[in-house]
Amino acid sequence: MKVAEKTNGSVQSTTDRRDEAIVIPSVNGKSKNDVQNFKSEVKQQEKSEVKNVTETEKPKEFFKPVLNLEATLKAVDDLHRRSIQRINLLSRINQLEDFEITLIEEGDELETNHFQGCQLIISDDKGRKFVTQTAGLIKLVAEFIHTACLEKLSEIEANIVFPRP
Repeated sequence: MKVAEKTNGSVQSTTDRRDEAIVIPSVNGKSKNDVQNFKSEVKQQEKSEVKNVTETEKPKEFFKPVLNLEATLKAVDDLHRRSIQRINLLSRINQLEDFEITLIEEGDELETNHFQGCQLIISDDKGRKFVTQTAGLIKLVAEFIHTACLEKLSEIEANIVFPRP
């Protein structure tokens, strides 16, 4: 039988539909009245459990432990270290942005890439070098460095919080 036939076209609440969806197999010849009694008992138990939980649970007062001097100093040192990292990243980001702005201002208006005429040099401890003047590659490296610095900056700033005791 469809829901519309059972309800004669009227709107049915979700609890009524849920109750109809519960199928309890007959055990030891239990009748339909036994099933309905079981459903009403379950509803009563749920209501009493909710009542018991709300009545018995009162706000408990918790004592927050206070940080000792060593823990406080350690937290301050950690925040100071992160603050210095943040300042260094901001400096690096500003330096790169200023460099690009200067290139754009001084560059030829006909050039599509303002890194035209720049040189990228990567060197190691042993004096080996990688040098390129490819403007497209330099632009990609500059964009990557800028994006990586911004991501690291947001990560560091998210971790600069006062510790809660």
